[in-house]
Amino acid sequence: MILATAGDVTARLGRPLADAAETARVAAFIEDATALVLDWCQNDFAQHQDETFTLPISGSDIEIPRRYLPGLIISAVELDGYELAAEDWKLVGRVLFLRYGSTVGTVTLTGSWGWPAPPSVIKQVICSEVIRWLAVSPGTVLEKTGELEVQYAQTANHPGLSQSAKDSLKRFRKQARSLDLWRPVTPF
Repeated sequence: MILATAGDVTARLGRPLADAAETARVAAFIEDATALVLDWCQNDFAQHQDETFTLPISGSDIEIPRRYLPGLIISAVELDGYELAAEDWKLVGRVLFLRYGSTVGTVTLTGSWGWPAPPSVIKQVICSEVIRWLAVSPGTVLEKTGELEVQYAQTANHPGLSQSAKDSLKRFRKQARSLDLWRPVTPF
């Protein structure tokens, strides 16, 4: 998934990329930063259309995991391989209620969910990290004057996101939370 482009970095950098080597390096840095952001947030920031997922059920209701949010729209529900009619299930908030009483098995949901467009802070963080990595990377690796040749050591790889990037992405990261347990009233 493309969350930022070389053009985004160039616009924030305030100068054109010098040559093909720098363009290739920026592209590689964008790919690396995107992978780090997706991994750290544990979210793909993609729009999923008509995809299926299976959840275990024990009872007449099931709480939909947050990874299927935002914008979940369920188009079909199957209970142990049998498709349920639209009047046999109801989604209220994050809870899917089934008309049938207590049930044990698996529910397969078909629906659409996800981000119509990635949040703009994601692009900002990726571009900031790429620019930070460019600033630390040496511009000159080898200089040669006559018979004198000086080779500079490559800088260390920057395998992680900066603390400011993590702070910016904090609200998109999955977190451990405490939950209040309650038994919902069936809406049927």
